[in-house]
Order: sequence, then structure tokens, then C-alpha cells
Amino acid sequence: MPSKEIENRFPTLFKTADHLQNKTVFFKSSIPKLLDSNYDFEFGERICNTVLEISSNDWEVYFERVDKLVDLSFEFLKLQVKLEKTGKYLYSSFKEVEENLYSKNDSHEGHGPDYLWGLYFSEIFWKIHYNFTKFFLQNFAMDVKNEGIVLEIPTGSGFFLCEFLKINSCWKGIGVDLADSSISISEEILRTNHVSKDSYELKKLDFLDLKENEKFDRIMCGEFLEHLENPLEALTKFNNLLKNDGKIFLTVAVWAAQYDHIYLYKNAEEVRQHIKKAGFQIDKELVQAVFEKDEIDPEKSKIPVSYAAILSK
Repeated sequence: MPSKEIENRFPTLFKTADHLQNKTVFFKSSIPKLLDSNYDFEFGERICNTVLEISSNDWEVYFERVDKLVDLSFEFLKLQVKLEKTGKYLYSSFKEVEENLYSKNDSHEGHGPDYLWGLYFSEIFWKIHYNFTKFFLQNFAMDVKNEGIVLEIPTGSGFFLCEFLKINSCWKGIGVDLADSSISISEEILRTNHVSKDSYELKKLDFLDLKENEKFDRIMCGEFLEHLENPLEALTKFNNLLKNDGKIFLTVAVWAAQYDHIYLYKNAEEVRQHIKKAGFQIDKELVQAVFEKDEIDPEKSKIPVSYAAILSK
């Protein structure tokens, strides 16, 4: 689509993409490629307008939130260099992460940590996350039964919970997260997208405390296993929470550094082994190398990879 047409039809998306491209060479090269690859402009415009409305149509506040995606991208690149040198993540336990990151960074604008806004924008401006979003919408959120209960662990920004409930308005949604910031931003995103307040419940809760006598038809877990000391325990818990005919949407960061990543998967096969040990089968999967130079072999060990799968019992 010509840039002038994008500007006229999708002005918020256009301004946001232009802002990102002017911020850094990384987006200057990646965004044009993304927008030329069968991109859903209406979807991107809605995601941008969601944050603009939450920002009370204040463009200065809005672009401050857009810039969290720039910060997140640079953090990844900087920490990835350290990972390649040391062969390990910065921290190896949740206690270390909590003491060095969360306790210092969970009050920014009442929403923190800062990266929540970056993560939300990444769903439409990072190629790998945008592909995950399409994979989720086409293979998980569509063609479900008329009613059911969907669980998101953790809610993060509430992105997947919101999109699932927008498509399946008769479903009940449950989101759990330990961070007040995640509960707050998820509430705003759901409200701004006109998801009925009666159709969801957000809980500040450790997912391990969820009672297993309440079963779920669908579970969504986006880039969470790498934040845990024992991801196999989490997958086993998910299996116990899932109905026998239920399905899980799962994404995992493999050999991809961030400050709060703990468990270091070295390749996609290690994720698959945990999935199978927890009693799941893989219905569909999407394995993406983060860098173009690695795309020829995303199964290779010790390269940054994003893994997504639809799982069933």
C-alpha cells in the first residue's frame, strides 16, 4: 500500500511507524518490510488508537509510551551481546529479578514496569510478534465453540485476552498476574476495546494457586516460561487446569535475552521436550529466528528464536 494511502486511511498507525523509523535505524529498515508483507492495517490502527485513547489523546504521552518499544528493543540487543559472551542470562532466580528489577521499576506512570507498553506495541511492530499474533488469531481464537472459559497466564498487557474476547463475546475470560501494573493496564486495554466488564475477571494471583477443580477450555501463555526457574512445573500445572478437549496457545523466548529472563532454552527442541514431558501434544507450531541471518535454520542451537505452538492433551 502506498505510504500516502496509509497516512490518509490509518493516520495513527502512520504517525507511530514514522516516529519509530525516525528514532532508530533498526525500525527504519524493519518497519517498511513489515508493512509490505500482507500487513493488517486496520488491526494496527486499532492497537495504536487504543493506547492513544488511554493517553487521553495526548500525543506527547502517547509517544512516550511508543518509545518503550524502542527501549525494549535496545535492551534486547544490549543484553543479547552479553548472553553471547557469557552463555547465561543476567539472573538465574526470580528472587534476583525481583530485587534488582521489579521492586525498583513497578511504579512508572502507575503502570510500570515500563516494558508493558513496549510489549503491547511489539505485537504490531516486531515482525516475530506480529506473526505470533496472526498465528494466534487464525489458529486459536477463531472457530471455537459458542461458550467457554479462557485463561491467560500471565496477563501482561492483556493483549491476547482482549483479542480473544473481542472475537468470542460469549466466553468468560480470566487473567492472572502478580503485578499490579499488569492488572491495571489490562483493565484499561479491555475497557478501551469495549470488552464487556461482565465477560472477564482479572486477579492478582500466583498461577500455581489456581484451584485445579476449575477447568478451562482455552489457556494462553505468552513468553512466560523463560521467566520461571522451573517451566516444566508450570506446563504440568497448565495440563491440570485444562479440560480434556481444551487447547493452549504458548509462546516462548529461546536464547533471547531480557533483564527478567531466567530459564535459558538453547533451542526449540528443548521447549518441545518440556511440552511432551508435561503431557501435551503439539498440534501446530511456528518457529522464528529473531535475526534475518539465522532464518535459514531456526532450529539451530544458541541463536535467538521465538517459539509458538497450539497444544492439546
